[in-house]
Amino acid sequence: MAEKKIKLKDLLKGSGFEEIPKKIFDPETGDSEKGGKKAIDMILPAKKEIVLKADAQDERGLIVKWTDGKGYEIQYWYGTPSNIVPSELLADGTSKGKSVKKAVLKYHYEPDED
Repeated sequence: MAEKKIKLKDLLKGSGFEEIPKKIFDPETGDSEKGGKKAIDMILPAKKEIVLKADAQDERGLIVKWTDGKGYEIQYWYGTPSNIVPSELLADGTSKGKSVKKAVLKYHYEPDED
């Protein structure tokens, strides 16, 4: 008997999370609507959690949230997006802990004005 493939949209039902629209990212081909060279694959809306699924045999991925100009929150999930699990956090190649459930990246970059 063939194994039934679980769909991400079914995993997300009732979780409050949403799947990335196929018009932004095609999971079958891995192409974004920009395609080709390095380009923007999607725009993160402010204050909204976006669920990303890894191209893996098991169900795992990230939840990313842009905190409206204050930084980015990142969480690692396994099995279902509502199951946030600990992960090791590396910063510039150095471990900052192996039981991190939420990382926050603060954005303070200011380009040089020539």
